Amino acid sequence: MSRKHLNITILTAMLLFTVAHAAFASFTGSSDDRITKFSLKSLKKYSKSYSLTGLRPTALRFSGSQDLDIQNTGGGLEVNSMIRMERGNTTYVFPYKYKVKSTKFKTPSPTN
Repeated sequence: MSRKHLNITILTAMLLFTVAHAAFASFTGSSDDRITKFSLKSLKKYSKSYSLTGLRPTALRFSGSQDLDIQNTGGGLEVNSMIRMERGNTTYVFPYKYKVKSTKFKTPSPTN
């Protein structure tokens, strides 16, 4: 056997091995949808709990608030605001969103 014939044989064997490996992997690969799909049952696994123990309201001093946006909905108001609290030379700014619901009532009229 010549050196050229040996190189072609080795290259052909490697190519056949790669094709066979890819074919085997494509037929035996598992398609488990439970692993690839996101569900609410596995939410604990993805969420992390954060602790703001250093930002206790007793340790902070309220320094003011500012309303950023007020939207009038049919049943009340939605207010987006910003609260500033201080501790020493550090100022913390917290976003704050709240809803004010107003009851619908009819003004009583005098009876005749």
